[in-house]
Amino acid sequence: MAMELPTPAPAAPFPGRIAALVVAYRPDDGLAACLAAAAGAVDRVFLFQQDRGRDAADDARVDRAVATTGAVLLTDPANIGLAAAQNRLMDQALAQGADWLLFLDQDSVPRPGLRAAYAAALAAAPPDTGLLAARNVEPEGGPDSPWVVSPDARRWTVVRRLDDPLLPDLLLAPASGSLVSAGAARACGPLRDDFFIDWVDVEYALRLRRAGFRLVAVRDALVDHRLGAVTHVQAGGRTLAITHHAARRRWFQARNALWTWRLHRRAVPALTGWTLRILASTAVKIAVMERDRLPKLAAFAGGLWHGVWQGLARRPQP
Repeated sequence: MAMELPTPAPAAPFPGRIAALVVAYRPDDGLAACLAAAAGAVDRVFLFQQDRGRDAADDARVDRAVATTGAVLLTDPANIGLAAAQNRLMDQALAQGADWLLFLDQDSVPRPGLRAAYAAALAAAPPDTGLLAARNVEPEGGPDSPWVVSPDARRWTVVRRLDDPLLPDLLLAPASGSLVSAGAARACGPLRDDFFIDWVDVEYALRLRRAGFRLVAVRDALVDHRLGAVTHVQAGGRTLAITHHAARRRWFQARNALWTWRLHRRAVPALTGWTLRILASTAVKIAVMERDRLPKLAAFAGGLWHGVWQGLARRPQP
């Protein structure tokens, strides 16, 4: 007589309601895939469209995606910045009773099983976990983004591969695919509108840490994330991602890096070395490997100068 195999235990349901938050800025057809995948993983999808009314094709693309997925749509006729748009989405989702907030870029597509992976992670994660971070995987087969870990906030290490199901004590986490508890969001307040776009997630993650919440990476939570016109270059036995961001983005990256450092360097000493590494590597990549390097380097230097001047004239307010 054949032995019957035991029936596997059903996966634990996710303990609460998840709201996905997506900001659209001049989206392409990938927005529909993002919203459809998000709708399959969460209880409600909230979408914010920047520059509503600027381009009829963009508006129609957004309307089709909203009609297909039932997303809640918020709009503004201007580009108010990523941080301000996410704040409006957070307010709306929390007001409607969301227990967790899933942040997604418009070019991010959650893979099947994301909700189950997060449910399993929560069952095993420390009770003070305020953020679960997904693995952002490039669809074209690029390498995973590395993780920066700092258990004591004084030293940091880079982890390039997740072997265990969970990796706690992250120093910071990328916004795309991150799941933040409503309690943590309320305790830490809104994202910084004055950052506009870059380093918004870094500064927010540091605030979460300082408020006593743990940041935990989840190996089996996967999000396909296209990083725009990124190319990969082999250097010194490692694969470097070259993003080719525009000069304006380079200005914000430099300024906001220094603002973040000034805000959190005393409470998180590990931030000093990591920030210097990021600024130096960014400058080298622009100078050696990117297109239009002169205007980008000029913008990057201008952002650094503004960050230094801001620190000397008046400390950026927390």
